Order: sequence, then structure tokens, then C-alpha cells
Amino acid sequence: MRWLAVFLALGALGGCVDTTTTEQGVCPYPAPVISNATGLLPGIACTSAAQCKYGTCVKTAMQQGLSSTVGVCTKQCSCGGATSQCSNDNGNDKGLSFTCIAAAKGAGKECAVYCKNDNTTGISAYCQAINPNQPYCVSGLSGVFSTGLSVCASREDP
Repeated sequence: MRWLAVFLALGALGGCVDTTTTEQGVCPYPAPVISNATGLLPGIACTSAAQCKYGTCVKTAMQQGLSSTVGVCTKQCSCGGATSQCSNDNGNDKGLSFTCIAAAKGAGKECAVYCKNDNTTGISAYCQAINPNQPYCVSGLSGVFSTGLSVCASREDP
């Protein structure tokens, strides 16, 4: 009976999931966690992670063209269960809607502010009002990200 208990305990330990691997079906990214319930939403300019709802403020976000002098709150939407869905933040007090954008190279996805592309080029008044550092409404940036819908971004393709 003791051997059965030892065998079952060892089997349970072997069944642990390592979330740092990229094996099929295992999420290599941590699930988003709300660290500031009243914090800034994805796509909004920030200077520190503490300001953001999901505790992530980066200057290398895809919607920033991977390089910026100003941070933006982000939320990964690659995997991680219900909290990783961008639509969870729709219907907020700012009236914003979000969609998931995918990296053009490699893995990774992040939530971005959805916008209706009201012009073919130039600055979008809607996006500029939300985040002056992301004034363009684009459906992607070559070599950076793609999306099925338009999102606010820091630049547009030349």
C-alpha cells in the first residue's frame, strides 16, 4: 500500500505543467492579472507599470512600432484563459473596444484599441484623443503586427 502511495505521489508531480515551455497546448505567457482595478487600459500612455490595469507598461509594444520613448499599457492575448481576451475590457467607462493584434514575426499577441478607419492616411482624431502617442488608425504595420480590424498605433506604413 505504501508503494502505491509513493507511486501516485510521483505521478502527480510528473503531471505539473511548466508554463515557460512552448509545447503545443501550453501557454508560454503568464495569464493577465488585474493588478490595479482602476488602472489604465491597454493602448493608453503610461510611465510606470503601477498605472496600468494589468501591471504592464512597455516602450516596445507592437502598437508602438516596437520602439518608443513613451510607454503604453499592454495585455497579452496569445493564450491564458478568459482573462487574456481583449473583449473583457470592452464596455468600460471610456467607451473603448479592444482587439487582439498578432506579431508579424515570432509569437505573441497583445490587445490594442479598436478604431474605425475614418480616413485613408494621416492622423485619426479618435486615436489622437485616446493616446496622442498613437494617433494613427491602421490595420497593421509591415514587419511588426497584423490584425483583422484597425487599431490605434504610433505610426502608419510609409
